Amino acid sequence: MYNESVVTVKTESFSGVAAKSPIGQCIKTVLRRACAEKRLTNGLMPALQFLSKNRCSTLFCIQAEARPGDSATHMQEVLLQAFCMENDIYTIKVDSEEKLKNLLGCSKTSLDFSCVLIHYPFMDPFSDSQEIDLSILSDAEKDLIDHCETHWGHSQVPVIKLPEK
Repeated sequence: MYNESVVTVKTESFSGVAAKSPIGQCIKTVLRRACAEKRLTNGLMPALQFLSKNRCSTLFCIQAEARPGDSATHMQEVLLQAFCMENDIYTIKVDSEEKLKNLLGCSKTSLDFSCVLIHYPFMDPFSDSQEIDLSILSDAEKDLIDHCETHWGHSQVPVIKLPEK
């Protein structure tokens, strides 16, 4: 009799802590992991040089919002965003270059953080497969991909507010 009254409940699973936190926290998690694994390219010119040779190995392109009135930088950002869209690279726009510097623990003001590329995790060099194994992505990276997929193809990429620290 007791067994007949038990109702099974569907449980929902979350992909780690990132799913429970705002998208800014998710970006912070992804950035810090990629930094520790040395999978970052920072700066607009280094990013453009890297993308010209290695566009298939880039997972995310994070761009800081350009200063108002800086039309040259804005034009470069629009072209970079179009290039990323054409090459299936997820583009994320964030509210502050300063916050990007702080999240990555960089105090040097001379370094350019207007654009940060996050590369795919390193693949097994002994594997015959040229396909990227998505199972090696972290939960935060998968959550960030889900966020990007919901905004894919929109003319305006939403600006994400990064946490202060």
